Amino acid sequence: YNAWALLSGRLDRDLLVSQIPSFYNPLLDVPFFLAAQVLPARLIAFLLGAIAGLNLNLLTLLGERLLTIEPRGRRLAVAWLLAVVGGSGAVALSELGTVFYDNILSLGFFASLLLLLRGREDLAGDATGRALMRAAVAGLPVGLAFGLKQSTVMFPIACDLALLLTLSAGWRRNVVAAFGFGLGVLAATAAGGGAWMWHLWASYGNPVFPQFNQIFQSPWALVADYRDTQYLTLSPWQKLVFPALFSADSRLAGEIEFRDFRILAAFLLLPAAALAKACRKVPAEGLTDRQAGALVMTAAAAAYLVWLKMFGIYRYLTPLEMLAPLLVFLAVDRLPAGRRTRLGLALAVVAGLLATTRPGVWIRVPFSQRAVEVSLPAIADPAHTAVILAGHEPLSFLLPAFPPEMRFWRIDSTFTNPDQPEVRFNRLMAERIREHQGPLLALFIPTERQDVTARLGQLGLTIEDSLCRPVTSPIGAADYALCPLAGRSHPGR
Repeated sequence: YNAWALLSGRLDRDLLVSQIPSFYNPLLDVPFFLAAQVLPARLIAFLLGAIAGLNLNLLTLLGERLLTIEPRGRRLAVAWLLAVVGGSGAVALSELGTVFYDNILSLGFFASLLLLLRGREDLAGDATGRALMRAAVAGLPVGLAFGLKQSTVMFPIACDLALLLTLSAGWRRNVVAAFGFGLGVLAATAAGGGAWMWHLWASYGNPVFPQFNQIFQSPWALVADYRDTQYLTLSPWQKLVFPALFSADSRLAGEIEFRDFRILAAFLLLPAAALAKACRKVPAEGLTDRQAGALVMTAAAAAYLVWLKMFGIYRYLTPLEMLAPLLVFLAVDRLPAGRRTRLGLALAVVAGLLATTRPGVWIRVPFSQRAVEVSLPAIADPAHTAVILAGHEPLSFLLPAFPPEMRFWRIDSTFTNPDQPEVRFNRLMAERIREHQGPLLALFIPTERQDVTARLGQLGLTIEDSLCRPVTSPIGAADYALCPLAGRSHPGR
């Protein structure tokens, strides 16, 4: 819906139909929307999987940079193995062919890490301008990912912090490099999300609306941060061992059941590696480039800590799940043991991670010809008809199938409802309904009928049950109801 609204000029015509995601950057969805207009569903799924598969290429290149195993053919084989195990993670696999984009925006994180590793000599060299440029270029991929989807925020922060702490070029040069990286991040963020942030600022007085509205205090939302905090209600002790907790019960950090111990393994081994370094027990003969590995491990640790503070939603950590086998290898290589022992232990842990993986399963249905197919009943006067959406079930994916001259307003959602008159959207919604002169329809899923009826009643509207007709879609949760509305708040009837 968001891409359709952007491309068809509906951003101000409809109200809140995608709930909180109404305010997400629609650019990320434009390629999928355009592809869905002309390509069969199977081909689109293949292309999404192929793009996600590029993670394996970047992970292999990262492995080649980080490993010091000789000869090169053996090094590439191990790097490829670690990449495949990373890409076989429970959530990485479950997201193939979906439009969550966690396993696609991960490309930005991996590309930035790779650019940092490849540019280490310039970053630490004598030429300040060259170091600044190298760092800025390295910040572009992860900055673009952040501009397109704000839940990737931990990755640019993590890369910049890792660069500052591990470059080993003197604190002044480290600061210069981190500053340059930040400039690259900001430039790419502006390219990917600047126009949308400006739209949110101009429309609602908050460039990240509705997030952090306790700071911006836009009248279009409550004075709240609007973060999903259901996975953040942890005690200090639970935070300390959170990877163990969500590895035992994935529902503590996610919407679906799965089993994956990749992040737990990294969580246990990275501190062990740090302890070995602190005690000066790291073996001299390494399987990995220790300096480069320090940057990657620091970035991973920093990303996890920011994620733990801000989100707690596992699928946002999909890039770390994919990177985890390489992190395991880096960490094990720092343990006080012989070279062959370390190699054998690292490979055994990675094999164990692969063997114990149980991917999650999102709701999937057999392929239709098109990615999104919707069957609608006939609508008599679409040019003068408005549709009111209510309930918390996702409905906006249905709307591009309706006649484009229709209007859509959502009175009840995960964002707001009529019980919050201080939110300007609710006053605007009531005003539009009151002044509308044509037919009014309600669109909802019947399982939420009771709540929908109550919300409509708050606006003086009632459902004409005998005239309800179904709206169906192969990817829908169930059949949906499209019902005429009557009521004194609707003078056009």
